[in-house]
Amino acid sequence: MKKTNRTTKVIATVMAVVIAISSLCVITAVSANAATYAGSAQAHASEKMGPMTTSVPSTTTKLNTVAKAYVFTCKGKTSYGYDYDYTATNKNVKVKCAYNFKSHTYKFTFTGTAKGTTKMNFKYKTSDKVWVKVHMTFKVNSQKNITRVA
Repeated sequence: MKKTNRTTKVIATVMAVVIAISSLCVITAVSANAATYAGSAQAHASEKMGPMTTSVPSTTTKLNTVAKAYVFTCKGKTSYGYDYDYTATNKNVKVKCAYNFKSHTYKFTFTGTAKGTTKMNFKYKTSDKVWVKVHMTFKVNSQKNITRVA
C-alpha cells in the first residue's frame, strides 16, 4: 500500500505540473492574441467612426452644419421699426427675432422642436415697401439639433 500512495502522489504531482504548464501556455496565447487584436483594424474601428457622443455647437450661420440653433442675420429698417413673416410646411422649427434699433439689424434664431424636415418661405422688410424673400429648408434630428440644408 505504501508504494500505491507514493505512486499516487507522484502521479498527482506530475498532473499538477502539466496543468500549470498548460495554464501558462493558454495565458500566454490569450495575451498574444489580445495584443494582436489591439493593433488590428477591428480594435480601432470605434476610433475611425469617431466618438459616440459628439459635441454640437450652440449656434451656426453656415449651411449643412449641425447645431443647437441656426442664426440668420440681416439689415433692414422701416418707419415703424422692423417686420418679418414666414410660412412653413412643418411646425418643428421655432423662430425668434432680436432686432437692434441702433444698427437696424435683424438676428433670427431658428431652433428645432421635433424631428423632421421643414421648408420655409421666410421674408423680412428692408424698407417700408421692400420685402426680401429667403427660401430655407431645415432638418431637425432626434436630439433637436438643426441643420439648414438650403
